[in-house]
Amino acid sequence: MSSVTPAFFTAEGDHFVPQREAANPWFDHAVAGGPISGLFGHIAEQRGLIGEGFAISRMTIDILGIVPSAPLTATIEPVRIGRQVRLNRINLKHDNHVVAQALVQAARLLDTPPALPSNGYPAPEDVAPGTFLANGSLQRIVRTRPLQGSVTRPGPGQVWLALDADIVSGTLASPFVKSCVFADFGNGVGSATRAAEWSFANLDVGIHFLRDPHGEWILVDADTIAGGNGHGLARSTMVDAEGVFAIATQTVFVAPGSLTPRMEANARSAVG
Repeated sequence: MSSVTPAFFTAEGDHFVPQREAANPWFDHAVAGGPISGLFGHIAEQRGLIGEGFAISRMTIDILGIVPSAPLTATIEPVRIGRQVRLNRINLKHDNHVVAQALVQAARLLDTPPALPSNGYPAPEDVAPGTFLANGSLQRIVRTRPLQGSVTRPGPGQVWLALDADIVSGTLASPFVKSCVFADFGNGVGSATRAAEWSFANLDVGIHFLRDPHGEWILVDADTIAGGNGHGLARSTMVDAEGVFAIATQTVFVAPGSLTPRMEANARSAVG
């Protein structure tokens, strides 16, 4: 058995090359939202967008159409570099065309009174392992300890997640970068519809960080609300062993659904 750690991307010169683990469950030959979010987190961390004495307070990611499973490059554009706040835009490009972008906001660290939600969740070691995800490639690299729900059933969901993969091969993914990946899971963890009937693909990801995450396990507590007009909002509370560290949102595009053959096979295996 290979000892090489799986990865969503490999770095080849200035390019990030998607691997099979990054496959999009909705579209063939495309990259999924979680790996895209994780790549933005990796770039922010590796290229110094956080900065000494600062912490990420917000990251908003817009997916500007289908991100192809092809070499991608990243450019960084400063938007605001102030004493208290730094804001940078990361553009992810294919063939010099922007396919996704992220605004990364970092705020100066100060010693201030905390106002965190109470942590009423059981610790990951107190929750039994179980099958929660329906995507075959993710099942190989994401361990799950479910508390409530499943991606195969509509309704709120709660699940501890641990990622056994690098975002970019050869670079150990930090808890911050892994949390960027899992922030994209909310529309599946807490879906409001069945994928065979109504799609729930997300158009964006927004993450408000209250503090830096720590440890191996991250819990996503998610639900989805919708107004019956073609779009909705997935909302996720993100938790580590120390408590709540972020709130994430996704705009969900709702349309008559159709599962790809790969999704149908994964869904059958998950419930069979």
